[in-house]
Amino acid sequence: MELVLIGSGNIATVLGKVFFERGITIKQVYSRNLKHAQALAIQIGANPIDQLSAISPKADAYIIAVSDPAIATITASLALGDQLVVHTAGSVSQDILSQSSSNYGVFWPMKMIRKGQEGMGNVQIVIDGSSNSNKSFLSNLARLIGAQVAFADNEQRQKLHLMAVVASNFTNHLYHLASDYCKKNHLDFSLLYSIISQTAEGIQGNNPATTQAGPAYRGDYETMQKHILLLKDEPVLLDFYRDFSRSIQEKNREGER
Repeated sequence: MELVLIGSGNIATVLGKVFFERGITIKQVYSRNLKHAQALAIQIGANPIDQLSAISPKADAYIIAVSDPAIATITASLALGDQLVVHTAGSVSQDILSQSSSNYGVFWPMKMIRKGQEGMGNVQIVIDGSSNSNKSFLSNLARLIGAQVAFADNEQRQKLHLMAVVASNFTNHLYHLASDYCKKNHLDFSLLYSIISQTAEGIQGNNPATTQAGPAYRGDYETMQKHILLLKDEPVLLDFYRDFSRSIQEKNREGER
């Protein structure tokens, strides 16, 4: 199997290395910045290029792993006939690729990925394709790198991406705020690691509604008032506390009906 990798950022770097480790040939790595293409290409035995016109016309698949806004620019400059072209974005329709090829799809790793990480770890890759054969090819490619496979069309994938932002990015922002609060108040944020892990593990295989806890869930208004006083000089955290507490109470009331 031979692939062409378009991009040299976080996803392109980690995917490229994983493909290479699994014995999949990466013919070329494209980046607008040749030095970036070279830095990745040398690690995965590929040919670095900085011109889309230099892309090989014969590969089993072309993987566009660039920022979401850049996908349209890349696809507008590619003409690959019926070769399989895919992107790695969760929130971008696969149909944008139809101007590049009659065969296209999506290969979206639903995970936060950073250049420096080793491997993909436990990852779900969400797949779509313009035909069943394209979906089958991409499923096999995902399994070759040890990933779990899920299928989602454009609308489903965009909604999944939205919930990934809510469940991951928003949660991480709360960790950030909590870390800042701990630092300001001479507390060790690492003391929260165990309860953070317990919460994340507790929802796996369970309805999160059944694992909810805390003063808002219990209707412990005395404790909630103490918390509000402790946050009187933290307006951002205070707003979150009030809004989330209100939402927890409303959801709890819904469950009692």
